[in-house]
Formats: sequence, structure tokens, C-alpha cells
Amino acid sequence: MSYIIALVKFLDSDQPFPVECFRTDLAAHDQIVVRLGNGQLRYALVVAIKYLNWDCKGRIECKASESSENHLGDIVLPYGSPINMGITTHAAFVFAAKGLGWIPLKPSQRTYRNVLGSTNETSTAYVFVRRNGIDIKISEKVSKELLKPYSLCQCSLSDGITVRHSLSHTSFNLFEGILRFCRSFAANGRDLERYFVPVGSSDKRTEELKAMSVARKSQHSEMQDIYDACSDGGGGPAYLGDGMWITSTGRIEDQGR
Repeated sequence: MSYIIALVKFLDSDQPFPVECFRTDLAAHDQIVVRLGNGQLRYALVVAIKYLNWDCKGRIECKASESSENHLGDIVLPYGSPINMGITTHAAFVFAAKGLGWIPLKPSQRTYRNVLGSTNETSTAYVFVRRNGIDIKISEKVSKELLKPYSLCQCSLSDGITVRHSLSHTSFNLFEGILRFCRSFAANGRDLERYFVPVGSSDKRTEELKAMSVARKSQHSEMQDIYDACSDGGGGPAYLGDGMWITSTGRIEDQGR
């Protein structure tokens, strides 16, 4: 699973191919090395960077300029690849938040991977980390002594000022955005409302995938209408003519006369 997805093109194809990306310093037109699902290494060109939180088979190993080739022309990766750069994972976000003084707590709900808490002069804030998003809550201040590391967090989103953010389809790196909230809250910032406008979408599909889904459903509906018109109601295949039959699932089969 990768929050950042790079759409890349290979030299022998014009079709963009999604791969996992674990660095924040890449942009369109960068030349990279991709490891495919079968383990093969290939050069590619970045077309676009998206925040989709997808599970892809391929991943970016490094920039092309960071790799080399042996005497056979095979790609040689740099030490430590795949190279990670910036805050791109849940673990990197939690590590960075703890570095800012936020206290790790134990989630009371299985929905959350991690919970972090902090207090400022007036309030207590919690950051709830989910597989597909991050939630924030600000409530009345509690004693800092109650926020003991890895103690059970009994609070929920049912009260206080809350928001639920989704990782997929954000227009910016949500991990970095929540870290900005962490800094602003610790500094007793007054302009915190902007962090409570929901971003992202729980639907991970792109507009192209949504359109394909609608087209498939429309086609299935049309075939279902044909089946209903031709079948005897028994649930078996219905004869269309010339040896062609249509099944109850809308599939056309050549079963002969």
C-alpha cells in the first residue's frame, strides 16, 4: 500500500502505469527506475504524482541518475534502495509527530492504527491514524499527566471539535498537512479552523475508473434485459438464435443449436 502513487510511462508504451512511490522529491518528467511485480527493473518517466493510497505491484526504486549499469547493461540499484524521501507512510508520520512532542496512546478501537495526544494552554488534541485516513479532535484541556505514553485512549469523535480526513484524492500530502496542525496546536495557534475542513475521498477510484464502472453496470443491465426477454423464467440459458445462448449473468455463449 502506498499513499503516493506515481503514474509512469515506459519507453515501449504510451499508457500510464501506476506504481508505488515512497519519496516526495519527484515530479513530472523525472526519469526513474521501477521494479515491476515480477522483479524486473525498468527505466520509466514520471507522468504525474497522485495521492491515491493504492496497493500496486510495481514501485519506484530510485531516480535514474542514482542508478548505474554493469558491463552487461543491467540496471544496478544504489545501496539502500528503494530510496525513501520525506513523510510518505503512516510510520514516518507517527515518528515525526512524536518528534514534535506528541504522546503516543493506545487506541481503544481497532479502526485506528495509532493515536497521538497533546495539550496546549487551553485544549487537548488527539490525532487518530487510520489505514485510509487521519482524524483530528480538539476537546477541553485535560491534565498532561493523564496523557501517559501508550496508555489507553478512551476518547472518541462523538464530542469536541472533530474532522475525518481521507488519504485518497487529497490535493496535497495529508501527512505533512497534519504535521503542520501538530505544530500550530503546540504553538497555541488561533487559526486552527482550516485543519477541520474534510479533505480526500473514501472512494479510491479515479474519475476514469468510475466511468468504466458505470459503463460496465449499464452494459450488464442491457444484457440482463435481453436475458429476461428471452428466458423461460427457469434460470437456465436462453436461446438467442444461430447457436448463441445468453446466461442468467448476461454472458453470451456459443452452445450450438
